[in-house]
Amino acid sequence: MNTKETLKKLNESFGSYRAEWLKSQIFELFAEPFYFPALQDSRPCVLEGGRGTGKTTVLRGLSYQGQYAIHKNDITAFDKSSFIGIYHRVNTNHVRAFTGGNLSEQEWERIFAHYFNLLICRDILIFIKWHNEINHSDEPLSSHACNLIAKAINIQENCNNLDSLLEMFDVAMYTFQSEINNIIDRDLPKLSMAGDPIKIITEYAITLPQFKNKVFFILLDEYENYADYQQKILNTLIKHSSENYTFKIGVRELGWRIKHTLNPSELLYDPADYVLFNIEQKLTENESNFSDFAKNVCQQRIRKILAEDNDTAIYEIDSALRGLTIEEEAELLEVTKTPHYKNFDIQPKLIKRKIKHLSHLYQFFISYWASVHNNTIPQAIEDYITNTTQWNIRYENYKYEMLFKIRKGRGKSGVQKYYAGWNTYTKLANGNIRYLMELVYRAYEKHLNNDEDLNVAVSPKDQTYAAQETGLKNLMELEGLWKNGAQLTKLLLGLGRVFQVLASSDGKSAPEKNQFAIEKSGEVSTEFDELMRAAVMHLALIRTPGNKMGDDYSTRDYLYMIHPLYSAYFQFSHRKKRKINLKPDEIMGIINSPKDTIRHILQKTYISKDSIDKLPQQMSLFENYYNEK
Repeated sequence: MNTKETLKKLNESFGSYRAEWLKSQIFELFAEPFYFPALQDSRPCVLEGGRGTGKTTVLRGLSYQGQYAIHKNDITAFDKSSFIGIYHRVNTNHVRAFTGGNLSEQEWERIFAHYFNLLICRDILIFIKWHNEINHSDEPLSSHACNLIAKAINIQENCNNLDSLLEMFDVAMYTFQSEINNIIDRDLPKLSMAGDPIKIITEYAITLPQFKNKVFFILLDEYENYADYQQKILNTLIKHSSENYTFKIGVRELGWRIKHTLNPSELLYDPADYVLFNIEQKLTENESNFSDFAKNVCQQRIRKILAEDNDTAIYEIDSALRGLTIEEEAELLEVTKTPHYKNFDIQPKLIKRKIKHLSHLYQFFISYWASVHNNTIPQAIEDYITNTTQWNIRYENYKYEMLFKIRKGRGKSGVQKYYAGWNTYTKLANGNIRYLMELVYRAYEKHLNNDEDLNVAVSPKDQTYAAQETGLKNLMELEGLWKNGAQLTKLLLGLGRVFQVLASSDGKSAPEKNQFAIEKSGEVSTEFDELMRAAVMHLALIRTPGNKMGDDYSTRDYLYMIHPLYSAYFQFSHRKKRKINLKPDEIMGIINSPKDTIRHILQKTYISKDSIDKLPQQMSLFENYYNEK
């Protein structure tokens, strides 16, 4: 297979980052996450995570189409499952049609509830027909059941069998949608009671021998697209779902805005009413969880491509995307050519001999430490000899940050900091499988375009450039993800600049400052709260609770960090480490007057003006923003 063909196969396997783009391949390439079995009981579940965390793939894997494919299209194996998944992706265009006009919210609640009944009942009927067509020995729904289901949804025609019932549902659905579009001009259509038809249809379905002892899973994807009043209706159904059906919901973090039912005093609680699965948290609380899952996703794709030329080829992605030790990276960055190392190297041989056993990076660090603490290098070396254990602890704390100080400033060509290795890539993705697939895809795209073979390890340089380009591409896309998306882009540009300068500049501050907390004093504006929630929801920022009692909607109860995916572009540490404190007006100032605000924030941390003014080459694309006062 030539390079062009391999690139085409790579694009087919990795270029489709979204589950929606894979179509039927989604099940062929399905990799089961470790938490998948926990979703298969009858408890309502909420899968929470940003775009690309795998919510759609998991929910579609639970659907009857997914289960049938996972069971190799074997209906006997499929029928051994204890559940039947009915997948529905919330369509923004549809659900937002249920607002406005001359109707009150209470009237829209009744109309939307009927629409939801129609949608889900029709999908359940489609499933029953699908199963009948595969397994011809199925017992059919009785004439009585068909007519009762029809009456529950306000279909007046006689429906004596499944085919006629499904036909009337189609008519009812599209007639109803047409009436909604013209509801200002006519009376309200006849409506059904919220959830009642779903209860009836599932009751009759599980009386059939082929579905005995099963539970229907109603799988709702992109729950955040529902309007607030619509979430109340669905919350009510979740709270009072029957033993015959339950809900599994996919929603972005902070997308589940309303947590009560139609009764404002009736709240939904985890775990009494549902079980919450925060995907990023589940996948990152143990590093091996995400790494193992991601290997299953990525390795099978590349092995499939390799097998077309050699079905005995052995491929391990952590060997193909090899990382660097900190000392190896320092050598690649040419640490011995830096001013700090040269200051060490000109010392008398008698002095240098005392620490000749140390790595070049350690020697660089001793020279750096002496410089920023106004000591001589011989004094620092003598202190190292006297207090070796203390120095070793200090070096372990600072050595990763030293990499950012080796090659820095405008005009430096080549890689200024490496982001390479499977473990690094999984940390950059931070539990987001779409981000990881994009990183791997771009790394191999560069690798193949350099005329390398797929079974040859990808160079650290190609991995680094791939990580930078992935960060830049997603940064540019932020503007289209939210109504005020330009604010998200500016927020990230400003914060990225702050943490980039903190990482590269000399000084006495603690290493790897890359998180921030919001100061609790003073009031915060609605605009600020909305911005921070949007930043988290659209993965510009990630957040972790600052205290165990934090409220989901209290922006000041959390520690924040730029999503690690962007760290390679801005060049700061992707590892969660130390924090700085920012005021709400400083964060808004990053958007409205970036140059002055960034300088103000950095000068609070005793960063020199010269360090602030030197914009790295890769960030010059946004030079106009950084010069905006």
